Amino acid sequence: MTDTIPSGFEPWQPSSPFMTHLAELGALYRRDADSVLAMRVAHAHTNMHAIAHGGLLATLADSALGFTIAQRAKVSVVTVQMSVEYLNPVKPGDWLEAHVRIDKQGKRLIYANCLLQVAGRVMLKANAVFAVRAAPTPASDG
Repeated sequence: MTDTIPSGFEPWQPSSPFMTHLAELGALYRRDADSVLAMRVAHAHTNMHAIAHGGLLATLADSALGFTIAQRAKVSVVTVQMSVEYLNPVKPGDWLEAHVRIDKQGKRLIYANCLLQVAGRVMLKANAVFAVRAAPTPASDG
């Protein structure tokens, strides 16, 4: 298993407590040029079949979608719906990249998809809908 990190990727510190906990199992990375999130899959990420746990993969896709949408659209979002297709097994040592595309952005809903890839091969496809959260109202002095 290689520990090298591809050029252009820097450590990513997620803002959510859950993703911070997940990052303790193995560092998460981000490439600013195209907003790709990535990680090196470790043994700690596997299931009883010695492949990456499906919940881990879905979590990475969901987090990449939410983070990238928030960055690009400059809004706060929450997941409304997400469907996932597991296409190929992800193994320990794989460098796993999450590539996000926004399909449609409205005032209240944003539709997007995420492809998790290893060396350009699609391992998972996720289609999702995110709700735009209302901006917080300022506290009144009354």
